[in-house]
Amino acid sequence: MQDGSKQKGQGILIATNSFSIEECKLLANILKYKYGLITSVVKSGGRSHLNQYQISIWKKSMPILINIVEPYFIPEMFYKIKD
Repeated sequence: MQDGSKQKGQGILIATNSFSIEECKLLANILKYKYGLITSVVKSGGRSHLNQYQISIWKKSMPILINIVEPYFIPEMFYKIKD
């Protein structure tokens, strides 16, 4: 629940900074094919984050993601997935 952030007016980013780009692509493909989520692998930004990547789950996939994860979320973390 904690390793990610909602992007204002967008979807969410999953903090996969410690994974290689190949591992991030593999995970993004699993999310796409197993759960139907639209994802991207994006650089995490800044010089201090060279070769670090995050998985972006697109805004249009948020209803699917919420449906999948909501039963497992504690109420204090709903702000991470709800508008």
